[in-house]
Amino acid sequence: MSFRDNLQHLRGTRDLSQAQLATLLGVSRQSVAKWEAEKSYPEMDKLIKLCDLFECSLDDLVRGDSTGSATASEAIVEAEPASAATPVDKDGYDEHMRRRAWDVAAGVAVIVMSFGVAMFVTGGGYNSATVSASIIVHLVGIALGLCFFVPTYRSHAAFRKEHPVVEDCYTPEEKAEARRRKLFGVGGGVALLVLGMFMPGMLQSIQMFSFVPLWLFACFAAAAALLVHSVMMDRRVDVSFYNGAPDFTIQSLLRGRRTDS
Repeated sequence: MSFRDNLQHLRGTRDLSQAQLATLLGVSRQSVAKWEAEKSYPEMDKLIKLCDLFECSLDDLVRGDSTGSATASEAIVEAEPASAATPVDKDGYDEHMRRRAWDVAAGVAVIVMSFGVAMFVTGGGYNSATVSASIIVHLVGIALGLCFFVPTYRSHAAFRKEHPVVEDCYTPEEKAEARRRKLFGVGGGVALLVLGMFMPGMLQSIQMFSFVPLWLFACFAAAAALLVHSVMMDRRVDVSFYNGAPDFTIQSLLRGRRTDS
């Protein structure tokens, strides 16, 4: 087999796109496309990186038959105990995504709750003093929310830069459990929203009407946090989405376009 055939086969066995392979090698996607079209040839340092990535020798990569060696490898793997094939999170992806889900959910909850605090402070009446107090409360809420969002954004950007592609470390059972938890989370969020709608009448009946904004938006904040956290935890196990997702930067968002990796 030629180098082109071996490269295409090995890339396919790792389920890597040309763009993902290019990111791992530090080259452009067009370079990988030219290699596979036999319009150019990689330099020696890139060949060595390919050998390390695909766990093969240089001779096998350039002139060997990767199909035959891959078949033999698969046979060995099938003969090994199932415990030896258990996926391992080598990059700390799971811990990072769990922490990110909590931080984003907390930031959303803080901002939503600031509306309830602002309404409680104004007491339902609006004049120059209460409007100023309401604005201050909103600004404080946004500032506290940014205390969660900004570090999370920077942490995720740094993690994606260091690990543009990660290995799928989740079993089918774990993915099914994440989807099940998302359904419960969405159901719980909807229940909290409904509870918030009935909260004014419940508090009025026990002579606590002045606390309605706090309880109302506490329910809304908890619902928003639960919904966001549930969805992000489910998306966490979709590693193919992470591997295929484009990198976003603040500058690209302001320009209204994505940056090419």
